[in-house]
Amino acid sequence: MNSYLLNRALGSVIPNDFHVAQTNRLVHNIEPAPGIRFSSRKTTATDQPEDEIAPLDQELGANAEVYAHKSGVNCLAVDQFEGRYMISGGADPSIHLWDLETRGSEFDHVHQACASVSKSSHPDAHTHAITSLSIYPFDPVPSTIFSTAHDGALKLSALQAPAITPVHTFNLDCTPYSHSFSSHPGSTLLVAVGTSERSVRLVDLRSGLSTQGLPGHNDAVLSVAWAPHRPHLLASSSVDNRVIIFDVRRGGHNSAIATLDMDDSVGLVAPGTGTAPASQSRLAFSRDARAHNGPVTGVRWTSNGSHIVTSGQDARIRVWDAGTGANTLVHFGPRVRNSSTSHLAERAPLLVPKGIMSPGHEALLWSNFNEQDDRGEIFMFELREGAFIKRLRVPGIMAGSQNMRGRSSALSAARINDLVWRGNGGSGEGIELFSAHGDGTIRSWASRGPDGEPDEAETEAQADRKRKRDVLDEISRGFLGTEQPSLRF
Repeated sequence: MNSYLLNRALGSVIPNDFHVAQTNRLVHNIEPAPGIRFSSRKTTATDQPEDEIAPLDQELGANAEVYAHKSGVNCLAVDQFEGRYMISGGADPSIHLWDLETRGSEFDHVHQACASVSKSSHPDAHTHAITSLSIYPFDPVPSTIFSTAHDGALKLSALQAPAITPVHTFNLDCTPYSHSFSSHPGSTLLVAVGTSERSVRLVDLRSGLSTQGLPGHNDAVLSVAWAPHRPHLLASSSVDNRVIIFDVRRGGHNSAIATLDMDDSVGLVAPGTGTAPASQSRLAFSRDARAHNGPVTGVRWTSNGSHIVTSGQDARIRVWDAGTGANTLVHFGPRVRNSSTSHLAERAPLLVPKGIMSPGHEALLWSNFNEQDDRGEIFMFELREGAFIKRLRVPGIMAGSQNMRGRSSALSAARINDLVWRGNGGSGEGIELFSAHGDGTIRSWASRGPDGEPDEAETEAQADRKRKRDVLDEISRGFLGTEQPSLRF
């Protein structure tokens, strides 16, 4: 970094390259920030309903555990303009709004909810656990949010501090697991909803109708995502092991234009443009194509729309070429866990936005999920190569620890239900990551300088590399004799 500073001062490095080098360093230096906490308890509790107050949140001392929701936190969302506001949805069910700019550059701060809604504070609020949240992307200051819950409803709510007020309800008559709203300037103003039904439901904000559907799947749809570069393209993933690309300009069964096939590493080849004969190019849409060997829990587009990333309960994360549908065969190793669960839910990787990492070295973050052995782990991988970058661990969580035994995984601090990214947190001085946990807490992860505390995961990785080198040295000495110099890789 010192060389970059010198070259930037000399004018030999363009500003964008300098910016990417700095943000790349910040991403690699993300560490737990246990001092940054979230509390739904009001400083004056006289006007707060009793069921709004998180249990055990009695004191806000430096070592006190504070809770954002009285039950597990299921989902998070950050506004796309300034990244100042974040909303959280819990199993309570309740929704809270957080102003992230109340913290400066300090790493010891307790965020207080600046607006809230629950079934006890408003008669039209959700009555069951929240499943997904998003913020309307076209308002510089967030004014409207979308939310779905196990009560079978998609709600539009107005942000009017100190309250979140539901203003309209779309009754879906089924269980919604996720929803997506396009932030493209040419957005169709349709909210796509993945539900327990086989069709992707479309809610039209202009007409207020929610009857249109996109058929194609054979089971529940767990995840949906609009393409960032084409406002009419939508990707969906399902329990039927499939990922389908829809064109919403078409109607009925014609809207499903492509499927992803994990056995296809070539993709669609137009006649005369590829090296392979045209006869080898598969059909764009096939009912036999499978993206994973198990339910596909998440689908996401990269920021520029060049690739699609999916996650499945076969413990695989796959990266697809969005132009051809080819499986790029990126392998993320045996660390990935995404076990089956007693309840269906969206679980998708978090992709680092464009402009943060250098081109070709984009990263993704994945929070491992294992019902039998939650360890509170977040892995960072290179998106294009699958290379392991680092591991983040929830402070205080040890695998097989005594305090985890006999406790439901769904209510543990180790269970990470969602991740969200904030580009320039702490008044622009760093990068922040937030995780939603099963015990009702929201935990923070922030970038720290290289002169901070040593990275536990990196130290462990270095020790593991040393052990492997020692094994190779011993083998080489056995073959070549003790007088031969040891091999180093």
